[in-house]
Amino acid sequence: MANQSNRSKRKASPKSGAKRQRPTTPAQTPEVETVASKSDAMGNLKNNLTGKRKAIFEILDDVKKVKPDQWQNPNQVEELAKSFANKLGLPVPEQRIRQFVKAYSDATKNGPTANVDDLVKKYGKNVDDKTLKEIKKFVPKSKG
Repeated sequence: MANQSNRSKRKASPKSGAKRQRPTTPAQTPEVETVASKSDAMGNLKNNLTGKRKAIFEILDDVKKVKPDQWQNPNQVEELAKSFANKLGLPVPEQRIRQFVKAYSDATKNGPTANVDDLVKKYGKNVDDKTLKEIKKFVPKSKG
């Protein structure tokens, strides 16, 4: 009987369970990094926005409050972009914000018929084809 109680104690020992978990933890970390590095830009954005529902609705309310003439001012657009990134908790480098404002200015200077392909060639060095296709869904087609 004494042997049986010792066996049950060894099976329930937390040390033996911890030893089994330690080797699997490092093996799981590279898998996560590999999956994250292979994801496309749109998928990355979707992952970053997961759980940000409240912030997204606040941003939409802010957009509704912006007057049409404010959208023509690049400085105003820059401030809005910074504000939206902060509300979403996304770290956006200052250089990327400036690049966005330049692209926005180019896209809006000739009205709503901007050529997306030209803008992506000029400003979007790392935009993949799938993301480009998604962007084009939101841009009106030229009537010419």
